[in-house]
Amino acid sequence: MLECLSIARTFTMPHNPGLHLLCHPWELQTVIHMRRTWNRPARVQMPPVLAPTEPWEGTSIVWSSMHYDAASKQFLLWYEAWNPGADRPPPLDSLVCFATSVDGLQWNKPELGLFEWNGSSANNICWMMHNTGRWRYLDSPCVLVEPSAPADRRYRMVIYTQSKPEAGQAFFVLTSPNGINWTWHDEPFLTETGDRFHCIFDDRRGEYWLTSRRAHTYRDKRANPPRPRIRSVERWRSTDLRTWAGPDIHLLPDDADPPDTEFYSLYPMTAGNAYLGYLEFYDRFVERLHTELVISRDGNTWLRPERTPWLDRGTEGAWDDMWVFPTSNDPLVFGDHMLVPYVGRATAHAGVREPMRPPRCSLGLLTFGRDRWAALTVGQDGGEFVTEPAPVTGDQLVLNVDAEFGDVRVAVLDEFGGPINGFSHAHATPIVSDAVDVPVRWQTHGSVASLYGRTVRLYVKASRASVYAYSYA
Repeated sequence: MLECLSIARTFTMPHNPGLHLLCHPWELQTVIHMRRTWNRPARVQMPPVLAPTEPWEGTSIVWSSMHYDAASKQFLLWYEAWNPGADRPPPLDSLVCFATSVDGLQWNKPELGLFEWNGSSANNICWMMHNTGRWRYLDSPCVLVEPSAPADRRYRMVIYTQSKPEAGQAFFVLTSPNGINWTWHDEPFLTETGDRFHCIFDDRRGEYWLTSRRAHTYRDKRANPPRPRIRSVERWRSTDLRTWAGPDIHLLPDDADPPDTEFYSLYPMTAGNAYLGYLEFYDRFVERLHTELVISRDGNTWLRPERTPWLDRGTEGAWDDMWVFPTSNDPLVFGDHMLVPYVGRATAHAGVREPMRPPRCSLGLLTFGRDRWAALTVGQDGGEFVTEPAPVTGDQLVLNVDAEFGDVRVAVLDEFGGPINGFSHAHATPIVSDAVDVPVRWQTHGSVASLYGRTVRLYVKASRASVYAYSYA
């Protein structure tokens, strides 16, 4: 599959009102003898695809953003080389580096000649906290690629920073015409939150979101004596990356979680006509972190439908056996597949009593079928479901379905559940394939063009099959 990535059509996950993902329970009116099953991504390869190899990278490639550039047919990666220690005082402990790849597996670290390391600029460092006043340390660089922005700001990098030696914190936005040469803007914002964060653009609402830990926990940590605190997720909103509204409390651990549970971060994204998110679930007691999937209908109220790892840690002794979390970007979509780069760590949080130094972090790559987050699944005894009313927004009804060893038949009902002539189960052509975009047809109708604009329900009968989504083309 990966051999064809450089020529495959690619995009991220824009808001799509006509894509109905069945991981979202509000899409369904009735479900009989079918069960929602959540998919897990597969590792493309067991070793990391990108590991620290250069002196300035130390032992840790960690918080990152990846983009696929269709013009150059390359993956572009911005990653933080994070190596705190006495031999690497700020800003040398947190560098932003740049790499490219044509297949996602083999990476080039170009000599950019922008910043010196040990007297030489022959390195791939594209940013460090140099000539930035009292702000000397950075964390979690998040790069947004905006082709419609003015030429000098088509790339924006949002970073969290701390001032040294005094204890201050803030976020900043850097701009670039090419993703390599960055301009610092001394305009701090959100000075009471951080450090771990994500920043996205929500194209459904036309605004930026920044998610990070709850405000003022930095003060709680440094109080004398320190005040109790846990990591949880809040969101701020902005239309211009300058003025921010919020925060809104998004997710907190609850009584169903083990003691000492914390939510390290949340990456939200549009998914079909609603939202999905990567929730970084941190078990502070054993110092392990995995990633759950969370869902939201409106982006404000979030649900944890399964509460088990979607991205789990590697096996004992593996390079990713302690922490695993996706990079700060949507899945990259290539034809029938999605790619999710992720960071794996073989060391836990720094700690005080027994610091785990130096940190050991690398980058891996996951894959799974396009939009196959979860399915309604049934065995050979058969089951059925009816969707909530939704408008027909295209001429062709398409199912994302695995019925290779079974069959699926679809009837179309009117808004109130009544039959529509010619679109019954008796007229339906059985679906007996495994594909992400199977056209649904009937004996007298090859499409739903005659129903365009109407509000309908789908009545699906299935046997030994999984139905992931439906959409209109």
